[in-house]
Formats: sequence, C-alpha cells, structure tokens
Amino acid sequence: MQGLINTESIRKEAKNMRKGSTDPKKNRFFNKVEKHVRAVCEDKTDEVMKKAFEGYKKIVNENIDEPEIMYPHTRERIYPAIAIFYALLDFGLSREESSKLILDYYIYMSKKGGSVLRGLLKIPGLYKKVPSIAYKAIEKSYGEDAGFKAEFLITTKDELKVDMFVCPYFEICKKYGCPEIVNAFCTSDDMAYGNMHKNLKWHREQTLGRGGDRCDFNIKIEKNNK
Repeated sequence: MQGLINTESIRKEAKNMRKGSTDPKKNRFFNKVEKHVRAVCEDKTDEVMKKAFEGYKKIVNENIDEPEIMYPHTRERIYPAIAIFYALLDFGLSREESSKLILDYYIYMSKKGGSVLRGLLKIPGLYKKVPSIAYKAIEKSYGEDAGFKAEFLITTKDELKVDMFVCPYFEICKKYGCPEIVNAFCTSDDMAYGNMHKNLKWHREQTLGRGGDRCDFNIKIEKNNK
C-alpha cells in the first residue's frame, strides 16, 4: 500500500497532497517521472508530457465527485501513472515498455524512500512502533471511504496482519484498461518496506495487482541478534 508507514515527513507530504491540486505541473509524480520519460523518448519528451497532462486532467474530470480522502491515492499516484502509460503508447512504445518505465520510476523512488525510512528507524526503539503506526495509517487513509476493503487478522503491538480484498490502485487501473501497471505500486511497497530494520519482517504472498485474490501482508517484530 502506497505511503503505508506514516513517518512525520510522510504526514506532511500527505497533508499537501490532500489539497487535491488538478494542475499536473504541481504533481510530484509528473515532476519526478519526466527524467525517466526523457531517457526513453528523448526529443519527444515534451510532447509526451503534454499528452500525459491532458490525459490526467481528463481522468480527474471524469472522477470529479470522488471524496477528497482518495486524492493522495488517485490524483497523486494512480491517475498520473495511467496518463503517462497512455501517452507513451500514443508515441509508439509498447504496453510492456510503457509499464516498465512506470515500474522503473517506482523502483527508483522506493529506493530513495526506503533509505529515508531505514535512517529514521535507526532511532533506538522506533522500529517497535511500526506495526502500530501502520495500523493507524490503514484505519485513517485506507478505509472503505478511500476505496479499500480490508480485513484485520492480527493487530497487536508486535504484529499487523491484513488482507486487502478491494484496492483502488487495482480497480481503477483495471477500469482504465491498464492493469499491468499495478505491479509497479506493489513492487514499490516491497522495496520500501522489505528491508526496514533487522528486527522487522515484511511479508506477503500475493497481491491483487499480481493476479491474487487479495493483498495479504504482514508486518511483524522479530528479534534478530545478528
């Protein structure tokens, strides 16, 4: 789940995102993904980005009545990714090439985010709060009003286990005909949270975006003396 571990820096960013600006030039995804587009499209980059901006605005307008709690998911992540995907297709890239560019972007960003997270969790004892922080984040930002449907299986101070049966990242991408890009969001989670701290284990066996019937994941404190 994108943005699950809610550190203070992430809280501040989420607050800004909830303002819900529809201007793509103020969108973090577009600002960061452009260099990845330029590496592939070279002199066509400006045209691709313009096409993506137009696509983004169209998708936002088609979903103008969605609740604001969805904005950090839709307007900041899902809609821009869909818009870039189709803009790249229009300029001659294959579906595989277009989805790979989005995956590469999220790999790059999650490496940076994961590094920041690992740095924060060097604060003595902070890792022990991660299951509780994640639980509160899901309760606040990943509920049914934001398009998710989850079942909490374990919610202790040492472990969080959740099955997510409905996810807007998957549902919306499927609706717009590009379910293959959802893997980028799943991969971002795995890379950011998979190596947070030596005493934290992040585990899941399937996701909706990878063909599973749910997103099952588990964050657990496991003392590692190595």
